[in-house]
Amino acid sequence: MSFLALILRAGSVIFLSLILASVALVYVGIEYPSALNSMLVRASVVKDYITNTANTGLDVRYNVWVKFLIQEQQFVFMFFVIIMRIVLLLFFSGLTALYRLIWPVSARA
Repeated sequence: MSFLALILRAGSVIFLSLILASVALVYVGIEYPSALNSMLVRASVVKDYITNTANTGLDVRYNVWVKFLIQEQQFVFMFFVIIMRIVLLLFFSGLTALYRLIWPVSARA
């Protein structure tokens, strides 16, 4: 049963990070549109660097698929997802530390 609980907990953290990243992206887009535009421009620069055959050494027939599958919006959204995963990690770690501070667990020999 603990394996199922572990899977459900990990899946819920992933799902929650996606939802919170979407909310954060919408908030930044509404409140700070110039910052979101700057992120998209930088993501375009990263995409150009990644899809440049001089940098990757990929053959053109493979590089076309890399260009097709990578989009600037994905980079920006994944940035927000990573930030939310870090925030959730710090939040849940803080809750665990607070719980152990309030209710200390005796050391087992």
